[in-house]
Amino acid sequence: MTSRILLLITPLVFSARYASVGAMSQEPHSVLCGRVVAVSCTGPSSAATLLFTLPSRSLQWWIVIPPEHRQPFGLRIEDRYEQRSVCVPPATATETGQRVLVRHPDQIIITGVQASIPLPDDIARTCDPDVRLPILTRDVKPQYTADAMRARVRGSVVLLGIVDRNGSVRDVRVVQSLEPSLDAAAREAFAQWEFQPATRRGDPVAIAVTFKWHLQHAENPTAG
Repeated sequence: MTSRILLLITPLVFSARYASVGAMSQEPHSVLCGRVVAVSCTGPSSAATLLFTLPSRSLQWWIVIPPEHRQPFGLRIEDRYEQRSVCVPPATATETGQRVLVRHPDQIIITGVQASIPLPDDIARTCDPDVRLPILTRDVKPQYTADAMRARVRGSVVLLGIVDRNGSVRDVRVVQSLEPSLDAAAREAFAQWEFQPATRRGDPVAIAVTFKWHLQHAENPTAG
């Protein structure tokens, strides 16, 4: 079994490989409906990306809002879409592969809201245009559990945590579960990560970041 780690805020390459979001092919013009697990940006002039999970966990897509079209979506795109059940209309479901491009809020139809714990107003988000994102300085790989390896568990754990003003990670919670022991391993690892803190107009600020750990089968199990 191999693992791939993705921090959904920055293009830095870690010792583990980035996760490629695997998606099974969809018929052209089909409506995609599912849940937005996480929303992230890599800067004020970057695209906003929504990690979008279809009912089957093997089906995951990125919904991409180009930077030139972000303004109509508002400043806190995360609060608008995270943990929402949404449908992407047929006109936007024609992208090749696992990325769907949207250019206007009307193209993302919210159909429901999942239970979630709201973040305090003083916690910055990665799509805040005044925020400079934290920089990863130390990462810890999650450890496989024996039970999960024997069961050949595959899929993704997605976590949300707060990178504090001192660069440490706190208040880690699971936003997409995979298996209890693997959820716990991912939480323990993410809590040990260290960052150069995010800043807002030059001042350190706490910020919410998302961590995705993807597991897939391999003939020779490794953590890589």
